[in-house]
Amino acid sequence: MFTVGLLCLLLVAFVSKNTVKSNYEVAREIIVMRKIAHELLLYSGDSSSRILPVNQLSENEFEIPFATSFSFKPDSLVSIIDKVIAASKLPSSYIVNVKEIPTEKVIFGYAISGTKQNNIVPCLGREQPTMRYSINIKFPDDAPFAANTIYIAAMALLGLGVFLFGVKQLKKTKLPLIKETEESTVEKPVITIGKYTFYPEQQLLVFNNEKADLTIKESKLLHIFATEPNQVIDRNKLQKVWEDEGVIVGRSLDMFVSRLRKKLENDPAVKLVNIHGKGYKLEISGESI
Repeated sequence: MFTVGLLCLLLVAFVSKNTVKSNYEVAREIIVMRKIAHELLLYSGDSSSRILPVNQLSENEFEIPFATSFSFKPDSLVSIIDKVIAASKLPSSYIVNVKEIPTEKVIFGYAISGTKQNNIVPCLGREQPTMRYSINIKFPDDAPFAANTIYIAAMALLGLGVFLFGVKQLKKTKLPLIKETEESTVEKPVITIGKYTFYPEQQLLVFNNEKADLTIKESKLLHIFATEPNQVIDRNKLQKVWEDEGVIVGRSLDMFVSRLRKKLENDPAVKLVNIHGKGYKLEISGESI
């Protein structure tokens, strides 16, 4: 039973370690999105237009904007995106939405589920008009990446092997097993925001025992606001949440601030205020300015 318990702990530890993408993985995915933009422009006969920065909307969602107008056949677009994603070994399930600029209306969309019989690809053969587009690509939030899966399995086997080897050595030397002691609990840093309790390391926001999970970037942004309450924080400083990872932001900052507003709306004393031309401020009633 002890062996099984240790193995489970190893698996949980390494799964937790690998569920968060590394800076390398994020940068690589951005490059794959730019590759898709390049191939689509070549397909439309455009080999000289500038490829705009890719916006990362969330951990597994990307927006590819285009500076110039072009037309496309859905069949070709589906084929190009699938080819690039497959060659880059990204998850085989994803959803694509093509939007008009600037109306943001979805004019074509489809879903790939890894198997042809489960794919949803409507409107094939209908050529779309020439205009500016942006392409939104979203992967499943729990999409497993091959490298992480192999790493988890390898480390779990290694941990089990080391443990069994240790037990064997103990039996040989007839050393007494050390009694297990209770692990000391180490308190995690906690920040109070009005009636909210914020746990940065756990990416958790609590209000009256109601828990709200935060994404990595939401947690980083809220930590910046919480450490400087009632202070105007420059947009450039906030955007470093993305820039430090090699990702160019676009409208992502405003979108993530909007998400934080919704998660803080239960306490009317807490407000995220837009300071025009400067940045944002976390206003907390009763806090000294």
